[in-house]
Amino acid sequence: MYAFTILGFKRDDMTEDEYHNYISTVHSAHLKALLAQNDIVSYTMQHNTSQTRDDLLNKVYQGQMPAEKVFECDAIIQVVFKTVEDYLRVREDPHFQTVVNPDHVNFAHPTKTRFVMGWHEVHVADGKVVS
Repeated sequence: MYAFTILGFKRDDMTEDEYHNYISTVHSAHLKALLAQNDIVSYTMQHNTSQTRDDLLNKVYQGQMPAEKVFECDAIIQVVFKTVEDYLRVREDPHFQTVVNPDHVNFAHPTKTRFVMGWHEVHVADGKVVS
């Protein structure tokens, strides 16, 4: 399996709440059915806010996490697929090209957002060791 991971940053003119609401409700609604129709394994979002960066990291690491170690992206979105061809079908679909891809200008920071792709391993799922 493979994963396409987006280190997402909100547009400068959006609040954190506006950004997280938009990607969770509007953008994901454009994409979910298309991913499912093309055998995509999973589509997940991790929402990172100033509160989670400050409060939760501080609680978990008891104030011992150096600030320079904290990456401040607004979200991490991951699409997991069995074959690259599965993901290519999504990207080549007319709905992706005319609706999903153009929608990025409504929320994504055009120069800060980053992408990475690699193979995907699952070691624990649903509380069970699976590898």
